[in-house]
Amino acid sequence: MKSRALEGAMVALCLLSRPAAAQAPPGHGSPPAAGEDGDGPSLMLVRLLVNGQAQEGEILAGRRGDAWFLKAADLERWKIRPDAPPVTIDGEALVPLPSFITPSFDAASQQLDLTVPAERFAVQRLSGSAGRLLPTAGTFAAFLNYDLSVSHQDELASSAFLEAGLSDDWGLFANSMTVGQSSGIGNGVVRLDSYFIRDDPQDLRRLILGDTVTTSPDWGRQIRYGGVRYGTEFGLSPTLITFPTPAFLGRTAVPSNVELLVNNAVRFQSDVDQGPFSIDQVPLVTGAGEVTLVVRDAMGVERRVRTPYYVSPRLLSAGLSAWSFEAGAERRDYGIASFSYGTAFAAGSYRRGLTDWLTVDARAEASGDVQMLGGGLSFVWPLLGEFSLALAGSLGREGSGGLYRASFARITPRWNIAFSYQRASDRFDQIGIDRPADRIARQFQASAGASLGDLGSMVVTWTDLEYGDGNRARIGSANYSVGIGSRAYMSLFAIRSDMAGREPEAVVGLGLTIPLGTRTSVYAQGDNRNRLAEIRRTAPLSGGWGYRLAGSEGENDRQQAEMNWRGSTGELSLEAARFRGKTGLRLLASGGVMLAAGSIHASRRIENGFGVVEVPGQGNVRIYQENRPVARTDRRGIAIVPDLRPYEANRISLAPSDLPLDVRLPDDTMIVVPRIRGAAHARFPVEQDRPGTVVVATADGKPVAAGANVRTDGGETLFVGFGGEIFVRNLREGMVLEIDTGGSVCKAIVTGIAPRDTLPRIGPVACAFQREPAP
Repeated sequence: MKSRALEGAMVALCLLSRPAAAQAPPGHGSPPAAGEDGDGPSLMLVRLLVNGQAQEGEILAGRRGDAWFLKAADLERWKIRPDAPPVTIDGEALVPLPSFITPSFDAASQQLDLTVPAERFAVQRLSGSAGRLLPTAGTFAAFLNYDLSVSHQDELASSAFLEAGLSDDWGLFANSMTVGQSSGIGNGVVRLDSYFIRDDPQDLRRLILGDTVTTSPDWGRQIRYGGVRYGTEFGLSPTLITFPTPAFLGRTAVPSNVELLVNNAVRFQSDVDQGPFSIDQVPLVTGAGEVTLVVRDAMGVERRVRTPYYVSPRLLSAGLSAWSFEAGAERRDYGIASFSYGTAFAAGSYRRGLTDWLTVDARAEASGDVQMLGGGLSFVWPLLGEFSLALAGSLGREGSGGLYRASFARITPRWNIAFSYQRASDRFDQIGIDRPADRIARQFQASAGASLGDLGSMVVTWTDLEYGDGNRARIGSANYSVGIGSRAYMSLFAIRSDMAGREPEAVVGLGLTIPLGTRTSVYAQGDNRNRLAEIRRTAPLSGGWGYRLAGSEGENDRQQAEMNWRGSTGELSLEAARFRGKTGLRLLASGGVMLAAGSIHASRRIENGFGVVEVPGQGNVRIYQENRPVARTDRRGIAIVPDLRPYEANRISLAPSDLPLDVRLPDDTMIVVPRIRGAAHARFPVEQDRPGTVVVATADGKPVAAGANVRTDGGETLFVGFGGEIFVRNLREGMVLEIDTGGSVCKAIVTGIAPRDTLPRIGPVACAFQREPAP
């Protein structure tokens, strides 16, 4: 009874006290206990978790009742966009948490846990492209490429192809010519091409002055000319993907790893934070395919999403354009006459991606006799394939004419087909058409292929060409190839050609290739006209010997032997052949001579970019390109590395073991990006040390205690060994050593180093105390 009466009294007391509490003035009540909500705003330092993932360090947070406030910069760092303006709490500008975030606060640990839906994070944009690279600083270089030939069959003959060039950051100037019988005019000299190239990798533009060729669409005609050409050059950024590729979207609630598999091959991999993400510019196999997006979190939980795609390199990405302007005079008798030019003309081309599935193009040409205007469009219908249509009209010497062209292709990992048809009227004219035989009146091309897995692959092609003079050529081919185990490769082929004025010809045969290691192979072929056998060993890229022995009988009765050598300074080849009872010999030499870094160097032909590698003062050091040995430095420490890929990252490294022990190398690898046929300077800054030992003693002649810290005037930290010995890696006259023995600091100055002493031992050197040890 007593307990029930007490319980009733307590309830009544609580009911009577509520109105009084409600009437209390604001701010005069008892302060809330830890973890309870108070009405006034407050600031605090908290440890933060976002979707259960701890964030680094502590952050400043504000609280007003159930509402939480954080700095805008912190939210943006976690890829959360604030949705309200900032407010000021105790002098700090904070923004309220967006309404879609659910906070949970543990007062005991001062931990604030935010639950954020994955789709509410800012989108992370990732790219599968390597990004654009700008060229490495170059150095002036002059080069001369040569291909020399001396042959004997009935009589001695010789010829040469020579190409000289100058290159630097300002561009490239080059001139080429043939000398001797290869020129076709006895022992004369024929100039081939003279040109200047200046590239602008930043804006992807190229200027050419001199001999060059026109750009041309599929239905156009490409000609050689001398003049000017200026326009877009996507080749200045080889990693740039110019055609449309799909963007792959996903989202994750926690930090994860994502992979993109293209036809089951990994093409992209990256870590992503929580939230939505987008991956674009992924290098895809052209045609149809399938991409698998794999999202894997830290616990190993994996999700896979498969997406089909179709991409075509014929298209440009939406908004991307390419153009070219050309003007000059058509080149005539190329390879026969040095300065034979014809009609002056001007021309221009333009392409633009209107959408990611439609690209349009136009071409205009004008000369004194011919005006031509044409255009077309290319588009992709993913379910079917890629299509192209083009129309052109001209006004020429014989009146007006027209041309149309249509094409279709579908490419898949298992099969592909392609068709194209083009027709031009009898009076359609273009620059470079000087006679009816130059005009293609009608053209039909078709091809089909299939990959049969372990059963091999098959390709069938058909071409039907009709020229303006009535001549017609029809060529069909079929090829089936299959691997035989892991040691052989067999192909069956058939070719039929039907040329105007000639009997139709057909060849049916079988070929067999057997590899005998990484560089040696045997090939045998038999058809209804000839039998052939060959064994070949290619010279290694790093240098060495190779050979080729071949023999055939039938309509082409020939025996041939060839020995070749490849080195860092060029290539040599000796050939002997017997054909229809006559024997011939030929000696070939090719390579380059270069003036770079103040000296002359012999190298292989300068076809692309090249590197001038400098390891100052260090000779006979092995130089590697992409981990492949390519050269050794000369006595000055300079080596030439040819065959670098222009406007791409090329990895150049050296062998540290080839350097003396007293030489330090901060880094043994360097990335260089050369210009076209330009010299990229790769200088490895070696530092040559002069090691030695300094013995340090106190004023009473006793060695400084072992273990004391030493700091040199160069900022290097050392230690005192037994007997007061200090090993210094780079000893020099006048070096100051500051020694902290714990409680006292003394300084020693190194003097008296013998100039030719390879490993000097100095001392004992007196160490003068600046702070005397405590008594």
